Amino acid sequence: MLEKESRVFEQKLPGLVNTDMGKFVLIKDDLVIGTFAALLDALKSGYEKFKDQPFFVRQILAAQQPMNFSNNHLFI
Repeated sequence: MLEKESRVFEQKLPGLVNTDMGKFVLIKDDLVIGTFAALLDALKSGYEKFKDQPFFVRQILAAQQPMNFSNNHLFI
């Protein structure tokens, strides 16, 4: 699940690091929907736009840390 979004994130990461380091990116399918200063803002936007459909949110960092997901809820 979210394999396409994960690939888009990896492809876009170098540019995002240069422009939005530390922010959170929201990705759906192959589109970067936006970047947000706070995790909760990115999640809120994702739930508002996509309701119960899965979407991808990840912090933009030069070195990525593993994240765990459960039932569309994010645990850091």
